[in-house]
Amino acid sequence: MSEIENVVVMGGGPGGIACAAALSRRDYHVALFNLPRFEYRLEPLIKLGGTEIEGDYGEEFVPISVISCDITEAMKGAQLILIAVPGYGQMPMLEACLPYLKDGTTILIMPGSAGSLEVALVLQQAGYDLNKVLIGETVSLPQSARMVGDTKIRIKLPSHVRTAAFPGRNTERLIETVGAALDLFPRPNVLDPALNNPNFLIHPAPMLLNYAAVERAEGRLSIMNEGMTEGVLRLLDAVDEEKMALQQALGLDVVPIDDLYREMGSGPHVYRVKGEPFGLRDRIWPRYIDEDVPYGTVLYSSIGDLLDIPTPVSDGINTCLSVVEQVDFWYEGRTAEKMGIAGLSRDELLLYIETGEKH
Repeated sequence: MSEIENVVVMGGGPGGIACAAALSRRDYHVALFNLPRFEYRLEPLIKLGGTEIEGDYGEEFVPISVISCDITEAMKGAQLILIAVPGYGQMPMLEACLPYLKDGTTILIMPGSAGSLEVALVLQQAGYDLNKVLIGETVSLPQSARMVGDTKIRIKLPSHVRTAAFPGRNTERLIETVGAALDLFPRPNVLDPALNNPNFLIHPAPMLLNYAAVERAEGRLSIMNEGMTEGVLRLLDAVDEEKMALQQALGLDVVPIDDLYREMGSGPHVYRVKGEPFGLRDRIWPRYIDEDVPYGTVLYSSIGDLLDIPTPVSDGINTCLSVVEQVDFWYEGRTAEKMGIAGLSRDELLLYIETGEKH
């Protein structure tokens, strides 16, 4: 085990519960926290004292040391904070733990979606030294999971996930600090995991083209099964081309979505072959749009604007889904302005994400 012993997992959704269970099984002291307004999500687990798991880890009951909506209780002795919530929940979680942060604490956002850049701005404004509070993000959650009951979760084995720190020069130290707690794959800077989140490709475009079918079925549609026709996949691949153009412009590895899925221990059969990988046909999650447009395709468009790289397909998805959802995703989304990189040239951007300094 690494020097990390006390972990706070922030988020009461499947991703957070799965992560808390996986770490608890390996004898880490885990505090599973959720915001008080979402206490109902944790109540069944609080009564049970943990969670029941099935899937790749087998079937068993996993006790969790602390399950609470009391941030003071959750943050006692915190060494590693894992923020495992959708993009729109990252800042509320940061605000909750901000008064309790100490030098030496590590914050890892899973998935990050470039959220580490926003987190860094907040910490700096609050007077924290980014060399003493480590910040990083991953491309995805370390485990895939779905709730199959009030207290039961189905978990797929953890992924080898792309990870970087902000600033990038701290990545090696981040990996060493987290140690054996998570299986992390170091990348040059946070834009690598941010751009490679596969949900930004497999959710917004298919949801747009399947919108009528989703409405008719009152959301009960398997996007991975019924939603992936040849035409839908062509639009998905067009978004992927825009993503890869951004990667090339930034000097990052150019990673097609099929290769990314293979890297994560899966493969393109998940979306290119009929069949729902979890064997479940449940209600479409609203965050397929609410998260993956403002924190995904809007992110692509905004970085494209910054680098003068055209992203017409992402732009169209953002505009169309803003209309049908009656939400201004351009305004709500993660833009260059919110990340503190507006107006930077390519070289200035690369310097900033590597060193945290602007000249």
